[in-house]
Amino acid sequence: MVKLKLLLLAFFIGFSINSWSQNGQVSGVVTDQKKLSVPGVNVVVKGSKKGVSTDIDGKYQINAKSGDIIVFSYTGFQTIEVPYKGEATLNVSLTEENEQLKEVVVVGYGRVKRADLTGSVSSIKAEQLEQANKVDAISAMQGQAAGVVVQRTDNKPGSGGFNIRIRGASSISNSATVSGGGANPGQNPLFIVDGIFVDDISFLNPADISRMDILKDASATAVYGSRGSNGVVIIETKRGKKGDLKVEYSNYVGFKQAYNLPEQWNGPEYVTFLKDVVVGNEFVKPAGNLNYRASDVVLSNYLDAEEMQNVADGISTDWVDLMLKNGFQTNHTLNMSGGTDKTTYGLGLAYTKDEGTIEGEDFNRFNIRGSLKSDLNKWLNLSVSNYITNAIQNTGSWEAFRSAYRLKPIGRPYNADGSLRFFPTTKETQITNPLFEADNQTRETRYLQYIGDIALQIKPIEAFTFTSKFSPNIKYSRYGEYRGLYSKDVVAQPTLRTATVNNANYFSYAWDNIFNYKYNKGDHAVDAMAVISRFMERREGYNNTVKNFTTDAFEFYNLDAGLNITTVASDFSKQTLESYTGRVNYGYKDKYLLTATGRYDGSSILSEKNKWAFFPSAAFAWKMMNENFMQKQDIFTNAKVRLSYGQTGNNGQGGGLGPLSSQSLLGNSAVNIGDSAISTAYLTGLANENLTWEKTTELNLGFDFGFLNNRITGSVDVYNRKNTNIIFFMPLPQTTGFTGTFNNIGESTNKGIEIGLNTVNIDKGDFKWSTNFNFASNKNTLDKLYGGVTEITYGIGGTNLIHRVGESLGSVYDYEFDGIWHLEEATQAAAFGQRPGQVRVTDVNGDGKITTADRKVIGQVSPKWTGGITSTMNYKDFDFSFFLNISQGNMFKSNFHGWSWSDTPTRTFNGFKVDYWTPERQSDDWHQPGNGGTYANAEYYMDVSFIKVGYMTLGYRVPAKILDKLKIASLRIYGTVQNPFVFSKYDGWDPESAGRDQFGGAFMSRTFMTGLNLGF
Repeated sequence: MVKLKLLLLAFFIGFSINSWSQNGQVSGVVTDQKKLSVPGVNVVVKGSKKGVSTDIDGKYQINAKSGDIIVFSYTGFQTIEVPYKGEATLNVSLTEENEQLKEVVVVGYGRVKRADLTGSVSSIKAEQLEQANKVDAISAMQGQAAGVVVQRTDNKPGSGGFNIRIRGASSISNSATVSGGGANPGQNPLFIVDGIFVDDISFLNPADISRMDILKDASATAVYGSRGSNGVVIIETKRGKKGDLKVEYSNYVGFKQAYNLPEQWNGPEYVTFLKDVVVGNEFVKPAGNLNYRASDVVLSNYLDAEEMQNVADGISTDWVDLMLKNGFQTNHTLNMSGGTDKTTYGLGLAYTKDEGTIEGEDFNRFNIRGSLKSDLNKWLNLSVSNYITNAIQNTGSWEAFRSAYRLKPIGRPYNADGSLRFFPTTKETQITNPLFEADNQTRETRYLQYIGDIALQIKPIEAFTFTSKFSPNIKYSRYGEYRGLYSKDVVAQPTLRTATVNNANYFSYAWDNIFNYKYNKGDHAVDAMAVISRFMERREGYNNTVKNFTTDAFEFYNLDAGLNITTVASDFSKQTLESYTGRVNYGYKDKYLLTATGRYDGSSILSEKNKWAFFPSAAFAWKMMNENFMQKQDIFTNAKVRLSYGQTGNNGQGGGLGPLSSQSLLGNSAVNIGDSAISTAYLTGLANENLTWEKTTELNLGFDFGFLNNRITGSVDVYNRKNTNIIFFMPLPQTTGFTGTFNNIGESTNKGIEIGLNTVNIDKGDFKWSTNFNFASNKNTLDKLYGGVTEITYGIGGTNLIHRVGESLGSVYDYEFDGIWHLEEATQAAAFGQRPGQVRVTDVNGDGKITTADRKVIGQVSPKWTGGITSTMNYKDFDFSFFLNISQGNMFKSNFHGWSWSDTPTRTFNGFKVDYWTPERQSDDWHQPGNGGTYANAEYYMDVSFIKVGYMTLGYRVPAKILDKLKIASLRIYGTVQNPFVFSKYDGWDPESAGRDQFGGAFMSRTFMTGLNLGF
């Protein structure tokens, strides 16, 4: 019995000792590689809720038991997991880590670690694109990279209407600054998708993109020579990854609604507006009856009996509201990848549907992606990728939008029997009921596009590789348009029924032969590359228009049914570009980096003696953090200085130069001699054999930095970009017999600063909050015009523009709005040939009269500065993020405000609600209706600065312990609202598209959606 008691006592003592050791308290100090204490480190027992943070001296104390795993994590350092064996003291040392510096960046015909980058490159990762959840890849770029301005100019689904500027405008064009449809290829950057040159990227599914790298300075873009003068956007689609088969599925479903709609007059308000138009007409008459008032107006003189009855009945039709609907939007993407050490494969399928907010507008896109990469043996590698897009875009009626805003609210949309009424009033003979348009006007574009590449890489020795890569781009598109009997264009006249079919075939290829040599031994590292490349582009198109159909049944599918052929045309163009490129990257002691690049380009579209040009560049970077003296400081955790200088070019396409535009071409005509028509030929343009390359020379100074253990990281770049020999179409006097010729006309400069900043605001326990900021400011100046001239004036979409020495390219040039003439200023107004109620403009030269000499530069179409803010918060398994897109300091003439006013009482359109001038209420904001005066256009120039909330997203990631039971790797569910708010002084539809014609316009919309990301 005694032995048993002793045995039990020993057992309990041992158990107590063991329990104390298993549930004891451990403490220690956390230091960095320099043996300095690190405060704020998260110390957590893995798999539990036990967690503390180190104090200001790096000390911690936490309860743990033997066998636990203690996790030490802190921003800017590698997370480590330490097995706890029961010791009372556990000191650890953290290793600094900067994921950004490890990141691999695509720089053209190669890759480089961001830490070794010498040029200015911004990157947009797949995670950023997925957060934005945009239908098109360009929208997803907005506000994400400093110095990259993306202006959306068309809100119709699938439109692809964007103006994109990287570090300001370089090339200039007389038709590209403010275009009706937003197409501006000349000044847009070069897009490269998986090595293939493309004009736009609207065919891509954003969920298929693994990353975008935006090359901005001359050193980064010089490898593309003449094609890189406006910047380069390199896009890589997702490829296969080594490992077991991985399947990922993502989707979103939602609806979008038009918002930010400007208010218009309802029925009673329109009657008041009409009376004020009549009063304005009296003011503007030669006699100028300034005592006439709205109470003197006899409505029956301007409205017919039916309209008078509608007014009496209180008819107030909201035509815009009748047109609106919620648009459905969805995307489904399936990705599969896997492979072995030798062979990897990837496959992707996607479907996107995007409906507009007006009936008849929609976009459907199908994407198939496939890639294969295989080491056939030790010295031979084969890679193949394919990307196919089949898309259908219906833009609906281009009249419905405009008609809904023009029609009087006192008209009726329906007859007494409930059927649609063609003309809203018996008096109306021009603007038809827009509700007819969806069934009577079709505008459909279908295209099938294939891009691909096949690359064979040979590695005869360890340091040398040769890669031959062939990349084709094939696109077949068909545009079909039909205007039926009850469309606004046909107005119920069968002979005006119109069908149009345009077919276009596009083929291009890039063939690159790349030689690469790498040497890395001791203090020296060399990466040398040479490229021989050829680019060919071929376009052909066929256009046919037929009128006078006896039925609408065929639409545009049976042109033979039309009785009158109005257009039969075709076109063809081809161009080639040959290039020889060399680049050397040299590094010494991983501290000093040097890049030298040269490219020799030959273009088929320039004159014979100026086809070839050489474009050199050089860049230097100093990795200060690797210097010994930097190891003794505790301010910077990353510091690198970059300096680059180089030259790129443009073969004229930025100014509108086509494959044959520099030549004298023959056009066909006819002349009557006696009773016979004789065919003749004439020269359509004047050849310029001296036309030469447009060149861009740029100096860039950059600094990459990290503070507070990389809780704050970023970069600052300042640049000076000089353009010479700018190519532009110069009009010639009519006496020459030619309209004009392409010429090298002048020089310009872009100067600016770009700042990118990433901050980890909070990283404590279960909560983390990080923010990304970017800011860019660009000043563009025309420095010189050749030939003794100092300015070139032109107009686009009603906006008067000027290229003037000393001002920004494409500056807004017109009279300056200075308020409205008031009744008590009638005598003063008369001295300027004006009346009270009319727009007053500034007498710039003070000569007491308004002439063309009083026009001035009143603004610029490019923003003075832009920015973006992305903020992401994570709490346990929840995440919340939002994005702001900022554009400030630019101006457009608002076409929305311009056409809403009518000076003819019998034809007065509806108007937008503004505080306009009347004799009783003398506003200084808007002129008197019906009495705008000679300079009414001046008040339509508006500041279109804005701040847009791009998206707000709340997500939840299902915990792993739940997913393990379901055999699911990951599952995230989220809800998003896109474009929830816009803040702008501009009171039209959308400040981004204020300058475009409203024919074919569309509303700005917000989208509410929910979705999931699922992985197996």
